Amino acid sequence: MASRPSIDFSKLQCFPEIESSNKKIITKSFLESASQVIDSIETFGMIFKPIVKDMRGNVKRLEGKYRINEQAFYYLEDMILYDEDGNRNSFDSFTEGLLWLKRALEMIEMFFRNVLDDTSCSDSLKQHLRKAYDNTLLPYHGFLAQKGFQILHHYVPSRTALLGSKEPFLDNVNALKVFLISFKANIDHLNTFFESNNFNRTYKV
Repeated sequence: MASRPSIDFSKLQCFPEIESSNKKIITKSFLESASQVIDSIETFGMIFKPIVKDMRGNVKRLEGKYRINEQAFYYLEDMILYDEDGNRNSFDSFTEGLLWLKRALEMIEMFFRNVLDDTSCSDSLKQHLRKAYDNTLLPYHGFLAQKGFQILHHYVPSRTALLGSKEPFLDNVNALKVFLISFKANIDHLNTFFESNNFNRTYKV
């Protein structure tokens, strides 16, 4: 009997296409997609509550800023540039919120991609989450945060639990492949944006 996946990727709203005219991301669409990713990670269980809570907090912080002036902050980049304008040495909470949200999303995107790239199709996904964490969040985590992740990664669901089995499994794999296209494009774009504007920070938490 086929098992139902913990995440039905066909139901997730894809991240927005980067506007061809100005190379920017629509704020509302980005935050909606990010929220759906967070909801998906919540299905992994209570042990993932800290990362879910942190990501949701950053989304709410950005949503609050966006609602102040939805026209001026229609694009995500404009919202961040506005906050940095006039004092490029400052690092306000909205820029910081997007920075940490981006890093967490990058880990999740890389984890999903590692799962797809595993030709052995091992049912254990611990190593894929570990590799994604090492390449994204580890450089910015102190001792306690690293210890917390060491516990967390042992509870990542199996491949069967995540994607399902038999025919639903194949459908979900294809849906995940499609979802990752715009997901990765958004992350790559934001990485370039942060680097080119010198908004990255290397402090550890």
